[in-house]
Amino acid sequence: MSDRATGDGRSGTSSASSERAQSMPRVIAIGYGLVFAGAVALGVVLGIGFGNLHGWDWALAGACVLAASLLFSYWISPTPRAAWIGARLQPVVTTVFAGILGLCGLVIVACVYLLTLMAPYSPGLQTQEIGSPLFVHLLIIGFLIGVTFHLLFPLIEPKRRAWLIWNVTQGKPMAKSLYVLGFGVIVSTSIALWDQLLLLLARYDVVWFYQMLPKAGAAQAGPMPVTDLIHGNDIFLLLVWQLGDMVPTLRVNDTIGFEQPLFYTSSLVGWLVLAFKVIVGFALIGSVLAIVKAERAKPDEPPKVSLLPWRLRMRRPGPDQQAPETANP
Repeated sequence: MSDRATGDGRSGTSSASSERAQSMPRVIAIGYGLVFAGAVALGVVLGIGFGNLHGWDWALAGACVLAASLLFSYWISPTPRAAWIGARLQPVVTTVFAGILGLCGLVIVACVYLLTLMAPYSPGLQTQEIGSPLFVHLLIIGFLIGVTFHLLFPLIEPKRRAWLIWNVTQGKPMAKSLYVLGFGVIVSTSIALWDQLLLLLARYDVVWFYQMLPKAGAAQAGPMPVTDLIHGNDIFLLLVWQLGDMVPTLRVNDTIGFEQPLFYTSSLVGWLVLAFKVIVGFALIGSVLAIVKAERAKPDEPPKVSLLPWRLRMRRPGPDQQAPETANP
């Protein structure tokens, strides 16, 4: 059935598009496109720097602006053929645009996750912590103790660890990915706690660290300054080396050629490192081994428990109250 307005079988949309195209000349539409594309190009050029563009770079930038303004003009003032092409390409463009947005979101999430992992070891932040008053450093350590306890507790308590292992081995791929990412946060936060403890002791010259282990009768090098420990992240590397040293069967450190980055002679450091290996190392390595074992055994679903170190108490019904399923009709 033909449309009355057009009389040739065209839809009202194409008619409106034709009227819109006739109401705005192509040159004016291209001018609007030049304003938009030129503003975007100017922002990109400012980000790159004027001095970094030479010769053909400017020619390519100008050609891109002209091409973008021409395409933009057909969106402002479409012709019947442009409207027809746009209608056919709309599903494809929508899919591609959604894919680009999803990829950008994934990149942003990855950057935030990496920033979360590496923020505690930023030389700038650690320098500010060392230069801050003592109570500020103690507050940071107290905060890390609370976070580390809540993150490690599900890996230590048997029922909660069984529940986590079941979700990692039997859960959906998205759940597995989230637990793997959470495992990285646990490792980062746990190491950050001991890193801050050892930095605090080194800050007040309670303990000393050396690049080479001092030997009797040999010329001893002086202890490393706190600034060198911060900028080299040597304490972080020492704790990572200790975790690798806890897996004797694989000999991780020897296999990848990772030598001990830092040495110490103080027994206090030894006790702190031992506590790190017992509390953190056994929890992390034990959980990994339990997951590997569970992948082979395929365990049944354990009872659902809370991951918090406490249990919420539910109010019991009074003597005059009955549960709905047990109440008399």
